[in-house]
Amino acid sequence: MKLVKPNWVTHDGYSIFSVDIHPDGKRFATGGQGGDSGRVVIWNMEPVVNEIAELDENIPKMLCQLDNHLACVNCVRWSNNGLLASGGVDKLIMIWRLSGGSGGSSIFGGKSSVETWRCIATLRSHEADVLDLAWAPHSPWLASASVDNSVIVWDASKFPAIVAVLKGHTGFVKGITWDPVGKYLASQSDDKTLRVWRTTDWTEATVISEPFDECGGTTHVLRLSWSPDGQYLVSAHAMNGGGPTAQIIERDGWTQDKDFVGHRKAVTCVRFNGNILQKKQPGSSKPQQYCCVAIGSRDRSLSVWLTSLKRPLVVIHELFTHSVLDASWSPCGLRLAACSWDGSVVLIEFTQQELGQPLDPAEQSSLHERLYGKPLVQGGCTVMEAPELLNLKTTAPPTQTTQTSTSTNSMQPPPTTPTTPAKGPINKQIETRTSDGKRRITPMFIPPPSDTMDSSSARLGTPTFTSQVKSSIVIEKRNDVVAPNVTTAVNSTNTNSPISTIVLKRREHATPKLHHASLTKKLKITSERNTNQILLPPLKPSSSLSQQAGHYAVTVTNSQGLAHLQVFKGTDSEPTWDLYLGYSAVALAASPAVIAIGLEDGSLHTFHPAKGCRPAPPLAPPAPLAKVHAVGNAVMVISTCGAVRVWEIGYSCRMIVSTSAAHLAAPGTSLLSCTLYNGMPHLAFTNARAYIYHKEMGTWLLIGDSQDPIWRWASFSASSTSGSRAPRGPLSSLQEGLLRTAGNTLPNPRLPHSAPSVVSYLEQQMLASKALGSAQEYVHWLVALVSFLLTQDGLEKRLRLILDDLLGPSHTSASKSIWDPLILGIKKHKLLEDVLAVVGGHLRWQRLYLEYTEQLTAIKNQTI
Repeated sequence: MKLVKPNWVTHDGYSIFSVDIHPDGKRFATGGQGGDSGRVVIWNMEPVVNEIAELDENIPKMLCQLDNHLACVNCVRWSNNGLLASGGVDKLIMIWRLSGGSGGSSIFGGKSSVETWRCIATLRSHEADVLDLAWAPHSPWLASASVDNSVIVWDASKFPAIVAVLKGHTGFVKGITWDPVGKYLASQSDDKTLRVWRTTDWTEATVISEPFDECGGTTHVLRLSWSPDGQYLVSAHAMNGGGPTAQIIERDGWTQDKDFVGHRKAVTCVRFNGNILQKKQPGSSKPQQYCCVAIGSRDRSLSVWLTSLKRPLVVIHELFTHSVLDASWSPCGLRLAACSWDGSVVLIEFTQQELGQPLDPAEQSSLHERLYGKPLVQGGCTVMEAPELLNLKTTAPPTQTTQTSTSTNSMQPPPTTPTTPAKGPINKQIETRTSDGKRRITPMFIPPPSDTMDSSSARLGTPTFTSQVKSSIVIEKRNDVVAPNVTTAVNSTNTNSPISTIVLKRREHATPKLHHASLTKKLKITSERNTNQILLPPLKPSSSLSQQAGHYAVTVTNSQGLAHLQVFKGTDSEPTWDLYLGYSAVALAASPAVIAIGLEDGSLHTFHPAKGCRPAPPLAPPAPLAKVHAVGNAVMVISTCGAVRVWEIGYSCRMIVSTSAAHLAAPGTSLLSCTLYNGMPHLAFTNARAYIYHKEMGTWLLIGDSQDPIWRWASFSASSTSGSRAPRGPLSSLQEGLLRTAGNTLPNPRLPHSAPSVVSYLEQQMLASKALGSAQEYVHWLVALVSFLLTQDGLEKRLRLILDDLLGPSHTSASKSIWDPLILGIKKHKLLEDVLAVVGGHLRWQRLYLEYTEQLTAIKNQTI
């Protein structure tokens, strides 16, 4: 193995967030920060791997520098045919192609370039930072993941065509990867889920959350990866037994019983070698086949694993001075590049004796066909998972088939048989609920597995990496009237279990011990509350909570009745500031301006993310918390009694909204979503009804009701006739979940005159957009209403009312009229021009078009 860290591969000292090796292995690209803009640099591989070439001044090191991105570049990825995609904080994705000419300088600035790379397409549909990109293996598709919680699939053969927009994540999507045959697309998000999407219809094949439930602080990226044989999907940041892992998810049943463990901090990136490898084992006539994967972590180390081994092939510690952010394998499979937040890049070169012989591409393709059928090269990527199903009759019921392949080697878990007899049961955990409502877990002895005492590991002093099976401990729940003594429990754990001692040392801050009397006294506060007024389910404490607040990651960990708040900047390993709160946390809401934490005693604590100071004393809402939300410097709290409070938190804290939603919460319903827009609460309930609070009117406005058959039928009819998709905005965000909640069955009211219902629905959408202050959505629904009226008979009067309002008074004596020339900051005459352009497209309405066009022209001439 050879390790090279060229100091000339740099972005002038700025961070490098992504690295990717070209399909021909002769170039590699880096993406990151570059002064006052984002930067993409294409480097020559020869000076990196050849010391003679590095010293030769005639051999260029940098091939091209591109500073076109307006902000930091988060990801660069090569396609199979040599296109380069880059995505960044400027919400843009740029597609680059090598131009025929050479020399000169890069377009729009940059250093002198040996090669000329031109931007052939700029993709602009994401509403926030683009964090990860991935090209499909057998089609011209590019998938992008963004902070706007969505995944977009683009068609590179006809940019900027969009194949699909995948929405389901409720947090930043930070990683994206295709399976090697293109049947699935997997994405990982800050919402602690990993979702696998079918590429045939873009529905969710599975949602995996259990391995990520305990995850605390977030990472800048969550780059997951699929093995080249298609059998395994390995995630980034997961947890097992309190330690960070890379979770292994098997394609067969999406099982999650194995993972890679050993890194001391969160796993940020996973990248499989694109080759299936093989090596002849002693005493075997047939070579063993396996896969190879590289794992990078916030602990600044990089590990390389072979799926045929239980321990890593190599672990390189302190490779960088900051978090590892990306990794890439060369096409030959023997070179691994990795980059870090510290702005450096390292290249590791292996030999075939160390990694193994790559499988011939034809053999690898043949293996895929045997396992999954032949993939389609263009579009769709439809793959038959079990080709033998083609031999079954269509009338036969589907049967469960199990596929077995002797050419892939399963990742086997290590033996867990203890070398010493267990002191008591090791597969049962006793959980006691005491009379004061607290849960207490009785400590137990967990003997170490035999292979953790390996002499070579102990001699080198390196952490033990292994692929281990998930815990099979059974939890036995009991009720007890006597609360256990916490101090005694901790002491007994330390004396009986060496494993527990390691876990305690692993924590960055020791949790203060609690006295039994203080626990009893604290919980009395919540026990005295009046439960007769509970309309919405109260929030309960969970083991950990986390959110992103601009450049800060906020985590809250509950332990022994205390809440430990930690705030990390970027991917710093140490918190910028932290503190303890005297009760367990039930809610966390964070924005770049404020952090709000709700505790189980019903209080709400606010902090400034950067400074760590409190802008206000703890707030006391009128009932236990049901929801806490923060946007900008506004914090909204919804109590179980239905009370809604919105405060502006800053240098001068004040109340913005104080109202009640008790009458909106029907019995048995709960909140589907809640948010703030322009300081107004927006609520959607599980009974498929959505409301906004209008401060000036002092009341709630109903803006969606999927239980109403007329509303549902009209919304379906309007969307099917308009032909254009509503823009993303506060109205669509509130309404998008209502139809899913109400079900897919479309009511049929059998109205004798359906047109008035559709017109009424479109007018409601216009008015709701106006109340929300959403100008873009208002214009959309205005044009949709006009377009619908143009297709109907007998509705010319309604159409004229709209045109008259946009036109306003047609004579100068009416200048003091109450008519407002603006609506939501848009000039009505400009809107009228757009509407008349739609009217002019219908020949039957030429007379109307000419009439209002002449009046509008006359008014403009008067003003001149």
